Order: sequence, then structure tokens, then C-alpha cells
Amino acid sequence: MSDYNVYLTVPEYLEQWITHTFGNPVELIKDSPEMRLLNELLVKLPCDETPDLGEDSNLTIPIPYFRGKNPDTYNYLHKSGKTALIESFSTLFDKNLYTEVTALKNGNTSRATLIYAYMEKHGIDQKHWDTVAQRFHRLNQKYGKKKNIKLT
Repeated sequence: MSDYNVYLTVPEYLEQWITHTFGNPVELIKDSPEMRLLNELLVKLPCDETPDLGEDSNLTIPIPYFRGKNPDTYNYLHKSGKTALIESFSTLFDKNLYTEVTALKNGNTSRATLIYAYMEKHGIDQKHWDTVAQRFHRLNQKYGKKKNIKLT
């Protein structure tokens, strides 16, 4: 890893899930969608920009060495690049949430209990239960009930 980082600001529940899953600082998996995004979207620091020092951010992602992209030179991620990275993590969270909670449904356990168990397993503070439950509900409505699509 280099001495350069990308800093993101994400909702607290997502930050907790990401750091529980990928560590702190975030260690991306080689050839993952997030790593590929970072590789493609890192650019040289524009002359009219200042380096991002991570103020008000809650995630730190060290910039790895990519073939043909030395982090000493390619160490800047535009706002749209950060948004793309956040969206990728958010989609990964949704898939993981939906897959794990629906896999545990057996008719004998309430959905609320399963969501609490999921959150505990993935290091998400219980104060975020409403947010996580609402995300699951929306996914279930969108895929499970309307289209009978299984994301597993």
C-alpha cells in the first residue's frame, strides 16, 4: 500500500458494516468491483484542487499500487468517483443483507429477530435497526414479492 488514501463519508450503519467486513482502514479485495472502480477513476491531482485530507470522512481506503498507476501520481478521486465507490459498497451491502436474511427465514422466526441477528453478526449498532429493516423491506418488495427474484 502507498501513503495515499481515499476518504469517504457514508451513513454510520454502512460504515460499521464496511469496517467490520473489510477492516479499518478498508482493505479492498483484489479484482473486486470496488478495486476496479478505484483503478479506473483515480487521476492526477488537478491543479485547481487541494489534496483530500479526510476531514469529516468516516472511511479511509489506502490507495494500492496499480499497474501503470503509481499512487504518488494517481491519488485523486473526483466527487463522482467517490459517489460511484459509495454506491458500489451500498449495493454490496444490500445484496448481503437480502441474501443472508432471506436464507434464514423458516417461518418460526420473526423478520425483526433475523434483522437484529444480521446486524449483530456484521457489527452494526442496534440503533440503526429502523434503517436496516427499511432497506430489507424495500429490497423484499422490489425483488422478492413483485418479481420473485432471488439475489442469491
